[in-house]
Amino acid sequence: MSKIVHIVGNRPQFIKLAPVSRALQQYHIEEIIIHTGQHYDENMSNIFFDELDIPYPKENLNVGSGTHAQTTARVMERLEKVVDREKPDGVIIYGDTDSTLAAAVVISKLNIPLFHIEAGPRTYSKTNPEEKNRVVADHLSDYLFVPDRVSAENLQKEGIPAERIIFSGDVMYDEFLYVVRQDNDAYTAKYPADFILMTWHRQENTYDMERMEKIIDFISRINCNIVFPLHPRTKKRLSEYGLWDRIYQNKKLTIMEPVGYREMTVLLNKCSLVVTDSGGVSKEASFAQKRCFFFLGLAVWPELIKSGHIRLIDVGDRKSVESGLSEINNALISDEKQMPKANCFGDGNAAKIIADTIKNIL
Repeated sequence: MSKIVHIVGNRPQFIKLAPVSRALQQYHIEEIIIHTGQHYDENMSNIFFDELDIPYPKENLNVGSGTHAQTTARVMERLEKVVDREKPDGVIIYGDTDSTLAAAVVISKLNIPLFHIEAGPRTYSKTNPEEKNRVVADHLSDYLFVPDRVSAENLQKEGIPAERIIFSGDVMYDEFLYVVRQDNDAYTAKYPADFILMTWHRQENTYDMERMEKIIDFISRINCNIVFPLHPRTKKRLSEYGLWDRIYQNKKLTIMEPVGYREMTVLLNKCSLVVTDSGGVSKEASFAQKRCFFFLGLAVWPELIKSGHIRLIDVGDRKSVESGLSEINNALISDEKQMPKANCFGDGNAAKIIADTIKNIL
């Protein structure tokens, strides 16, 4: 029996793992999940294994928080020992975290076949930490599963051979479709109509007080109730900078603990629109056919920007903020809040394509 190791460390990776694991189970491939512990808050970690029926990790590296260098180094040091003991036939990594970067370096040097899921997206920003992680992981991986055609083109431009690039579509779309078919009535009843869903967590948007103040000013001018699951990083920074009073002045803002994926899909389906700095959430908004206002100057999903599903807002630029607020407030009173379906992320069978490919290679 072949053995596959999954290496995961944060919310989006747990979600991506779920459909891939279900697809691999039909081939009786032994799976071992290694959780790096990069997200160690229970609301950001354990809840996803419970509600998505993902097998619990065999190993937790417990790397915790730290600088990018500290996290990467801890994962590399601890992961190597586990992988050397397990001796897998292949390893799957996901996305663009420090855990992904560390795993790519370790596994490539151990000469174990390395599969990268969600390879190829580019922001072309030298200051974006996830961009650096993804570029290195892509070039060290043996097989690259891309979520859209633009990602495949990016990899080919960088000289990666076409035979290593597989268009699978997006596994997060697979999981979104799977979860919305479940009984989610308990979550649906919690939320009234006519609200904006907001998330805010990126390093670029939490690194200093002035930037965070601009974001608080921006959201205070939105004429709608806002549901805001609060990320631990943002919560910590708001406390450090003494910004809670500014937050609580906004009576339209409902702050809550991070939510699980099933509840998040309900929020996406029920909200009027999405305001976020998350590449994953901006993409998930398109699954729910909701318009997304992305308050970070990165073009993570160019096709969604071109189709109008994503509108970029630079909170550091007054003209961008004013025009963005105008569009948000106009969208809220429009009769046409639902966007057309985006057709760039496959047909919901990405995990099957990935599992079939891995089975044939192993």
